[in-house]
Amino acid sequence: MSRTRTSGFSLVEMAITILVLGMLFAFSIPAFQGITASNNLKGATENLAAQLRLSREKAMSIQMEQPMHLNPNGLNTDYHIHYPSGFIPATSRWTLPRGITFYSYSDNWATMLKDGRIDGSGMVILRDERGNRDTVSYLSSGLVLTK
Repeated sequence: MSRTRTSGFSLVEMAITILVLGMLFAFSIPAFQGITASNNLKGATENLAAQLRLSREKAMSIQMEQPMHLNPNGLNTDYHIHYPSGFIPATSRWTLPRGITFYSYSDNWATMLKDGRIDGSGMVILRDERGNRDTVSYLSSGLVLTK
């Protein structure tokens, strides 16, 4: 009588495969979280720079000063734009992503003038939970840079 061999995986082979996959996931999850945190920091920096540029363009288009206020954890916002009357509409309030904070800023006001200039130069440094930093600089000429 001939015996036919059935194909398949033994329990030991399955256990080793699951162990290898578990180790792979264990090493890849922290790396993925680091990439996500880095992207959040870069995105927050770019958003802050874009809002500075947008408020400058608005000041030039409506021919009225546009003050931007950095106010960490104030009024349920981290930075906002005032209307000339001082009113802050809900659409002009922004918060930083979770884990991103203001590390340093030279002045908590930046007023965009009608002629496209900013009333002074300044720098805003954002930091993530791992200590990485990113910078937004604005010059009195109206130029806004990220680094």
